[in-house]
Amino acid sequence: MYSLTFLSARQLIQNEEATCKILESMPRIIYIIIFKVAFKENKKKLLCELVKMWPYSQLKFQQLLQTCWCFSRTSSEKCSECRWPLVYNESTRGNIDAIILGLMKYIRKVLMDGSQKLPNRRLRQLDMTGLFNKHFLCNLRFVRLWTISITKANIHIFPEQSTYDLESQARDKVTEVSLATTFPKEVFVDLLVDLHVEPLSEECLEVALQNNANSPLHMLCRDFYCTYDFARKAEKFLSLLDPLALRRMDLIHSSITLGDMRWLVSQIISFQNLQSLKLPFFNEKGEWWKDPILKANFDFFAANLNQLRHLREIALRNICLSDQLEYLLGGLEYSLESLQLSSCSLTSKDLTYLSQSHHSSHLIKLDLDGNNITDQLDSFLELLKSVSNSLMWLNVSMCRIKDADFYEILPYLYSCARISHLGLYGNPLSGFSIFIFMKQCKSKLSKLKAISVPVFPNSGKNLLQYNHSPVLLQQPIGNEVFSSMMNKILQSAIIEGSANFDMGDYFELR
Repeated sequence: MYSLTFLSARQLIQNEEATCKILESMPRIIYIIIFKVAFKENKKKLLCELVKMWPYSQLKFQQLLQTCWCFSRTSSEKCSECRWPLVYNESTRGNIDAIILGLMKYIRKVLMDGSQKLPNRRLRQLDMTGLFNKHFLCNLRFVRLWTISITKANIHIFPEQSTYDLESQARDKVTEVSLATTFPKEVFVDLLVDLHVEPLSEECLEVALQNNANSPLHMLCRDFYCTYDFARKAEKFLSLLDPLALRRMDLIHSSITLGDMRWLVSQIISFQNLQSLKLPFFNEKGEWWKDPILKANFDFFAANLNQLRHLREIALRNICLSDQLEYLLGGLEYSLESLQLSSCSLTSKDLTYLSQSHHSSHLIKLDLDGNNITDQLDSFLELLKSVSNSLMWLNVSMCRIKDADFYEILPYLYSCARISHLGLYGNPLSGFSIFIFMKQCKSKLSKLKAISVPVFPNSGKNLLQYNHSPVLLQQPIGNEVFSSMMNKILQSAIIEGSANFDMGDYFELR
């Protein structure tokens, strides 16, 4: 429910002009609740003035999109009133424009009046991270919004006008204040954002990053995502990113060969605060270590990985690591908390190493998708035992787990009391085994929130080709059978729709 303070603030801002005039006399804590309400009620002028006079060193936008205090106490408990989803539309865009304009007004005021007239000014960073989602077009719009903001701040600081639309101001012929000069330190504000680079955003983003050094509104990238077909195309962007600001590098939707591994590592190791590294899709599946050049590049990768002292998440896909996992991770002095090894041809030796390593007691996320677990079941059970106290997210999809294997795994799986996300799809499990498991989940795995399961009717048909997407079963087995099967699964599920697997972001899990 909305707090009394929130409701009072909502009433206060109905007179937007009056509220703007008394902001300077308000206590600092009031700014936070006024910001929440102003954004929700689309009070653009008030948003602009709030940011212009913001009394704290940081303005964390995503954290402010909440209406009660439960999210401030713990990140694992989010009530329905705590945060509202941010939908990119004209209203949202106008509000964000007003926020950016507030920063530009502050910069202009410092340039025109001098920093000595702003004794209470503390804002040094506007944190606009955490806005990306599964919708590509939404991510692209945000990237364009950041680049437009940086470009405008780099060229001109506009005088005050009655409108708060940045693009319309850019078209007006107004007095210009050149920013190609030396600025006092009070004028600089960091704009911390996430960036999604792909061909449609390439041109505008490259220009914005190149001009970044001359802008008082300085764009810093926290999470970097790349969806080029070949990872090397991202080279020009990596060299433009601030090496100390980057937290995540996600290249998993690109591809690369081991021949380019030395280049990639030389780029990566400059980001000393990197916590999450998702490497591109590799094109080598065979025994690549027999090629001296490829082996030398892999050796270079393994030798330099330990330089990233803050790294806690590594993702590798489609590269044969048979008996190579200890060589790759054994030299790491720090402990990983998230490890993705999809389709990496892991052996019993690899799983045994992982269960006995210092990583096992710290792993909260483990993705073994596409590995043949049944051939090294004993080693996998030992691994489950070693991670049972920490594991929250497990994906063993497409791992050839049959009913007999599943019944051996269950006692070890039930010992993972903290597990909240489980992926089982793509395994040849019977409907009976799945129904029994899901009925026991409420008592055995009380924290389980999302699960993906294989959907097979016991009809004798070979429907393995449809297992990755159960909805495709509807046509070959008929509407009636499909509906009955889905109803049984949903009735047995922990939560409605739990057959849809939540990917479980590492930074949200920890």
